[in-house]
Amino acid sequence: MKKRNILIAAALASGFAMESCVKDLDVEPLTPSVVTSATAWNNDTAAECFLAKIYSAFSINGQDGAGNSNGNDIIGADQGEATFTRSFWNLEELTTDEAKCSWGDEALNGLNYCNWGPTNRFIMLNYDRLYVNIAFCNEFLHSTSESDAKMQEYRAEVRVLRAFSYYILINFYGNIPYTDENSGIGAYLPEQKGRSFFFPWIESELKDVIASNHLPEKSAANYGKVNKYVAEMILANLYINAEVFGMGNHYNDAASVLADIIDNGGYVLEANYQHNFNADNYLSTEIIFPIIFDGLYAQCYGGTTFMIGSALGKDMGALANYGLAQDWEGNRAPQDLSDLFEPGDSRALFYTEDRTKEMTDNTSYKSGWSVVKFTNLNRDGSAGSNSTFADTDFPFYRLADAYLLYVEATLKGAGDPVKAVNLYNQIQERAFGNKSHNIGSLTEIDADRLLDERARELYWEGHRRTDLIRFGKFLTKSWAWKGGNASGINSIDSKYTLFPLPSTDVSANSNLKQNEGF
Repeated sequence: MKKRNILIAAALASGFAMESCVKDLDVEPLTPSVVTSATAWNNDTAAECFLAKIYSAFSINGQDGAGNSNGNDIIGADQGEATFTRSFWNLEELTTDEAKCSWGDEALNGLNYCNWGPTNRFIMLNYDRLYVNIAFCNEFLHSTSESDAKMQEYRAEVRVLRAFSYYILINFYGNIPYTDENSGIGAYLPEQKGRSFFFPWIESELKDVIASNHLPEKSAANYGKVNKYVAEMILANLYINAEVFGMGNHYNDAASVLADIIDNGGYVLEANYQHNFNADNYLSTEIIFPIIFDGLYAQCYGGTTFMIGSALGKDMGALANYGLAQDWEGNRAPQDLSDLFEPGDSRALFYTEDRTKEMTDNTSYKSGWSVVKFTNLNRDGSAGSNSTFADTDFPFYRLADAYLLYVEATLKGAGDPVKAVNLYNQIQERAFGNKSHNIGSLTEIDADRLLDERARELYWEGHRRTDLIRFGKFLTKSWAWKGGNASGINSIDSKYTLFPLPSTDVSANSNLKQNEGF
C-alpha cells in the first residue's frame, strides 16, 4: 500500500456513515452503534468519512468495488464509464485530434466524429457524476458548521471541490442548474444560471477559501487533498478561459495566481517526464492535484485503469511491459498528435510496431499509434500492487501545465516575459535533454506553436478540447475523423463548443433551456 493519505480507503470504510441509517426515521435506535440522520454528524469521524466519500467520488463510482451493482452513486450505468475521470477524459480527448476510440458504438462515435446530441451517454454520465458530487458537497456544508479548526479545514476543502465541479460544468455545458447548501429539497427544481453568474461565484468561493487559510498545508501527509495551490490552479483555469466564458480579459489575474504556484508552491519539474504517469507517481514533485487511484483500495474500470487498459493491445505484453493485465484495444493516437513530435522528444511515448501512423480506419485499433504514456509500473520497473487495477494517479493539474499557462498569459500581455521564457525553456530541456529547442525571446513563439507545445506536453491529460476552443481552433482545425471522414473536415457547427444538457434533465426540470442547436 502506498505510504500516503489513502482517502479512498477511508471512504470505503465509511459505509456506516453513508448507508447504515435506519430507514424509518420514527424508530429510535436500539443501540448507540446505529447511525441515524439525527446522530450522523455528532462526531468528527463521521465528517471525516463523508469528506473521504466526496474525494472518492472523483475516482470511483461507489463503495462496493469495481463491477458490483450495489452501493453505486449512479444506478443503471456501466460502472467504469460512470466514473468521473473516464467520462471527463472521453469528453476532453475523443472530441479532438489527440485520441480516437475504435470500439465504435454510437455514443463513442458521436465524440470521435464531433457529432453528438443530448442523449449521448458520456455527456449524460459526466453531467450526472458532477451533480452527484455537488450534492455530496452541499449536504456536507448544510450539515456541518465551523465548530473547530478541523471542521473549518474540512469545509474549506469541500467548498473547493464544489467550485471545481462547477468550473468543469460551465466549461462543458455553459448554462447549468445551480444548487448550494441552502437550496430546496424534494420536488425542488433548480434554476438555470449562466456563465456570467458562475464565473464570479466560483472566483469568490475560491478566493474566500484561500484567504481564510483553512485549507490543508501542502505536505506528503496531505497528498491528494486540495490545498491553496490547487485552488489557485482552478482559478488560473477560470481566468485563462474567461474570454471563452464571455467574461473579458483576466490574463493579469491568471498570471498572478500562476506566479504564486510556481514561485511559492514548492513544486519542481520531474527530471524524467514519465515519472508523472507511473504507478508510484505519488512520488512526483510536479503533480499539484492528483485524482487518486490504488490497485488495492480504489478499484474501478475507469480512471487510469481505463487509460492504460484501453490503450494497450494484445500484441504488447500488457502485464509484463506495462504492469497491467488489461489489453482492451480501444483508444489510440491519430497522426495529428504523433506528427507533432520531433525526433529526440522524450515525451513521444508511443508503441508503433505493426501499426499505421495514419488512422485510415477508425474501427481498427492498429490504425493509429498506441499511447503508452500511462503505465502501472513503478519508476524502478517493478509492477504496481495489482495486475487488474492500476495504482497510477491521474495528474489533473501539474506544474508543467502551470508553466505553459503562464507563458500563454504573458503572450496575452500579462506576466513577466523573462520569466515566461525561462519556464518554457525548462520544459524544452526536459523534453530533449539539452538546450537545442530553447528560445531567447517570446517573439520566437506564437499562439499556434504554444498550442502545439501544450499538446506535446499534456496529451491525454484531459486538456485538449478546452485548449482548442480557447485558441480558436476547435471549429476550424481539421483532424482525422472529425466530421466522420478519415481526412477530417475543417468546419463544424459552432454549437459543438458546448455539450448539450442531458435530455433527461431538461425533460425533468421545466426551469432548464437546452443549449442552442440541440
